[in-house]
Amino acid sequence: MNTPSLGSMPKSTLLGWMYCSTCSCCSLFWARDGGDGMHRMKNTKEKPSGRESSTLSDGTEVNWHWGVDAVKAVNWDAWDAFLTAAPQPSVFLDGRMMRALLQAPDRPVAAVQWKRDGNLIGLACVEDAKAESVNLDGHVQSERSWFSGISKLLHGKDGRFQFRVRVVGTVLGSGEHAQCWTPTISAEEARRLLTESVFEPHRLDGIRVPRVVMIKDQPILDDAPRQVQHKGWTPLEFDPEMLFHVDPAWNHFDDYMQGLKTKSRTKVKRIMALSADFELRTLSGDELAERCDELIALYQGVYERSGFRLGSLHAEELLTSKAEWGDDFVVTIYELEGVLKGFQCAYVGREETEAFFVGFDPELRKTHAVYQRMLVEFICLGIERRSKRVNMGRTALEIKSSVGALPRRLMCEVRFRNPLFHAVVNRYTQGYNPVAPKLRQPWKADAHAPSAHSELHAL
Repeated sequence: MNTPSLGSMPKSTLLGWMYCSTCSCCSLFWARDGGDGMHRMKNTKEKPSGRESSTLSDGTEVNWHWGVDAVKAVNWDAWDAFLTAAPQPSVFLDGRMMRALLQAPDRPVAAVQWKRDGNLIGLACVEDAKAESVNLDGHVQSERSWFSGISKLLHGKDGRFQFRVRVVGTVLGSGEHAQCWTPTISAEEARRLLTESVFEPHRLDGIRVPRVVMIKDQPILDDAPRQVQHKGWTPLEFDPEMLFHVDPAWNHFDDYMQGLKTKSRTKVKRIMALSADFELRTLSGDELAERCDELIALYQGVYERSGFRLGSLHAEELLTSKAEWGDDFVVTIYELEGVLKGFQCAYVGREETEAFFVGFDPELRKTHAVYQRMLVEFICLGIERRSKRVNMGRTALEIKSSVGALPRRLMCEVRFRNPLFHAVVNRYTQGYNPVAPKLRQPWKADAHAPSAHSELHAL
């Protein structure tokens, strides 16, 4: 699950320094290299649509479809059949998700396909997103004083700096959802095809093509160091993704509780006691249409406290998701004495439940354990729907670990069109890695989760 930010960046850590490097320093290059600065951002009333086809240097055909017109133009049966044959399914590449994003008016998203001899060999989700840094000095600290000067210059009097980035993968989620290739395509060949394609001048927002690309997210196995995997791409590591592994033998919430250590069970019981006054209710499509603006207002209350933002959730996305996913897009509201106090939403895929976004009254986080209760409810949904895992995103790591989620390290890769800017950014991000988070160990020695997590890392 993602609280509304790319990740939570702690103060006075190497992660904070790396974040400062990639945000303050890179933001300057984003702007100078043709990115959209804060005062040049534009909005269009109608979402642009388009389609383009081109032939790469080796003869591979690449097709781009974006906007509402793509919903009818793409062969979604072939798209989903290709995904079904993949070893690891992806909620965010699912045709239902792609169609929901393509229809959302504030998401410049493209469905990209690679073909040889008319046969599909790869596909990807690409989004031209707006990133925003807000009062960076208040969220991170750096030992380099000149970073503070750069940060103040970029953020201006109102403390905000905006820029655009082309993201290969899901902007609002975490994990391996960027691309999918047939087994006959090696990782090296896939990256060559992707690199040759992603800088093509398609204006997904109808205005401008970002001059920097971010590919997210790829796993880093075990304790391996963050290192360059593909020439010309700079690897960046942020907080890990938190995964909750569901034991296939579980049928009820009590089965989950039995796998926890005594102290952890006591904590979960306390969460349930503190949140007992909430009335939980799952919204129908009609109810969601009536209340989506209220939900987004709760979401924005959390989102506005984030120091760095990459994309944002909008009411239209909730509605298009419900239309495409039906009962597999679950929106649950929390009411206290008849007053809306929070909500959570999740996508239920073929093997995974994707804990998506939440919104809540922050004053109830301690008194009523509202956020912790939402984590427990995501777990209950995963058990109920027989998922293998519940993907909980990369924020609030310690809290998520306390209910049984385990960390999986992820990295993204960045490449600038301008080789000089890329070289400078690459230089300043070398040698900095996130500090290992302090996580709880709630599971008994013979529990399913640790062994399942080890198997996942061995894939």
